[in-house]
Amino acid sequence: FARQVFWQKGFQATSLDEITAASGIAKPSLYAAFGDKHALFLRVLDRYHDGILGWAERVLAQPGPAREAIRQWLTGFIPYCSGEKGQRGCLSINSATDGSLDQAALRKSIERYNRRLEELLRTRLRADRAQFKKGFDPDVTAHTVMVVHAGLMALAHQTPDSKQVKAVIDQVLGLLA
Repeated sequence: FARQVFWQKGFQATSLDEITAASGIAKPSLYAAFGDKHALFLRVLDRYHDGILGWAERVLAQPGPAREAIRQWLTGFIPYCSGEKGQRGCLSINSATDGSLDQAALRKSIERYNRRLEELLRTRLRADRAQFKKGFDPDVTAHTVMVVHAGLMALAHQTPDSKQVKAVIDQVLGLLA
């Protein structure tokens, strides 16, 4: 309930009244459970991050070529960064761009998530380094994949066509030759 409201309006624009209306939970109960809107949002954001990281860990740990695992990971985001479903964008990217980064705990949550996600990519690319041509840099490539992923999620509000998103992903996968 709270995640949907935050996702729709953003942390800054969401009031506790809107969350209580959407959830049917009274304000005193929300305060008792979470303390305040900020603490509730951090819990929502951390759970959101945990879900994505768990999925990334499973996909990136699959046997086979690193290129295929990364392709599968990136293409899994197509529905969330294109078309109608993608309109809301990424909760983490939205939070990073709506002024919420003024709050240290929120900024640290997003930084921790991005660092962990990039580390998962870097670890997979380093482990499979022999699959790539001489001079391949797994660290720079992992960072590049992260930048493209973040860009796709930021552009999701423009509801690009899924074919366009797939074409971008195919370009990035060219780095994994």
